[in-house]
Formats: sequence, C-alpha cells, structure tokens
Amino acid sequence: MERWFSKLDFLTQAILLILPFIGYLIEIGVRIFAVVRLHSKKNIAGLVIFVLVGWAILFNIIDIFVLSRTDDLMLIE
Repeated sequence: MERWFSKLDFLTQAILLILPFIGYLIEIGVRIFAVVRLHSKKNIAGLVIFVLVGWAILFNIIDIFVLSRTDDLMLIE
C-alpha cells in the first residue's frame, strides 16, 4: 500500500488525505505497511502517534505539507 500511495501524483494524495475517514484509513494502511517493510523506530513511533491522535484532521493537514516538501509522509522512512 505504501508503494501504491507513493506512485500517485501529489493532488491525488492530498485529496485522499484530506477526506476525513478515508484519509485516516489511508494513513493507517501506509504506516502499517511501512512498519512491516522496515522495522525502524521512526516508523513505529509514527504509527503509534497516528493511531492515538490521528483521528484529528490536523495530522492529515500536516502530512499534506510534509508530503509537498519531501514526497513522503511524516515519520516514515
């Protein structure tokens, strides 16, 4: 899922992240696949933080800004 998400263009990624319930599911899926692929502390911390408070739209908006700068979500290697 992480590779599928990274292949999408920025506008599609932003639209998927900004939709309230879909954005949460996409982020959880991408973060779980990142943890499975690479067991780094950064990926695990990102998953835990997002599961605990990721339901807030604030993290999705921050991820859109990070995505526009780095072509990857916040706290994912």
